[in-house]
Amino acid sequence: MTDLIWLFLLAVVGYYLWSGMAAKDRVRRIVKAHCAETGVQLLDDTVMLVRTRIKRDTRGQVRLLRQYEFEFTSTGERRYSGIAVLHGQKVRQIQLSPYHLA
Repeated sequence: MTDLIWLFLLAVVGYYLWSGMAAKDRVRRIVKAHCAETGVQLLDDTVMLVRTRIKRDTRGQVRLLRQYEFEFTSTGERRYSGIAVLHGQKVRQIQLSPYHLA
C-alpha cells in the first residue's frame, strides 16, 4: 500500500514539474510578443518564476497563480524589470516598470 502512495506522490510531483515548464514557456512567448508590441526588447529571452500559490478564479475554481519576473530594455543601455501573472492558463497581468524612451 505504501508503494502506491509513493508512486502517486511521484506522479503528482512529475505533473507539477511538467505543467510548470509548459506554463513558463507559454508566459515567455506571451511576454515576448507583448514586449515587441510595446517597442521594447525582452532580455535573455527568459522569464523567472518567483511565486506560486493557489487562488480561485472568477468562476470559483481553484487554480495555480504563478508570478514571473523578466527583464527588458528600451534603449539597449539599461535593464528594467517586469512582472507577468499567470492564473490557470490565462495571463492576467503584464506590468512593465517605468522606462526611458529611445
